[in-house]
Amino acid sequence: MIVYVETNFLLELAYLQESFESCEEILRLAKSGLISLVLPAFCITEAYLTWHRKNTERQKFHAQLQTYLAELSRSVPYRGLVDQYRDVMTALIAGSEESRVRLVDAIASIEADGSTIPLTFEVIYMVGFHEDAYSLSPQDALVLASVKSHSELRGGPQCFVSKDRGFVKQKIREELRSERSECKVIFNFEDALAHIKSALRFEAES
Repeated sequence: MIVYVETNFLLELAYLQESFESCEEILRLAKSGLISLVLPAFCITEAYLTWHRKNTERQKFHAQLQTYLAELSRSVPYRGLVDQYRDVMTALIAGSEESRVRLVDAIASIEADGSTIPLTFEVIYMVGFHEDAYSLSPQDALVLASVKSHSELRGGPQCFVSKDRGFVKQKIREELRSERSECKVIFNFEDALAHIKSALRFEAES
């Protein structure tokens, strides 16, 4: 079974968000060879840029908070305020580096146990059409074009997992489940994991 994922799969793992355990299980299934995990190469760049933006925002907030707390603590009623928020201050900085390491690890896992869809001329050519036809952002259009170009050349069960509501449009789901492609779109990782396991059981029983 082919399982397509995109940027938010990487970010879920990097930031240990609410569905990261399901994402880790999907990675384990790929490592065991039970599924083929596929990621548009563009998503690696997008995930890293997202991390960089969040990291910059955290550093800026950290510096501002540090300044405000130092100023407040000069008043007698608020002395010791810096110590009270020391854990928060530490988490803001440490969390950024930890999330970067997890992001790199997630990318490495897909490179080792899955595959990426290269950004080819064919994919770029399709982007403009998808932007206009489905009112997608350039980033989402790149992801859709990547998945569609890869999916149409493969047979067997497929699914595309994304938390991005830009792909919720019925026309997009129909596009990915056309005569040339049979790719089911799923909008959360728990449902995706359940669908994958169900498909694997069906395959084992057939």
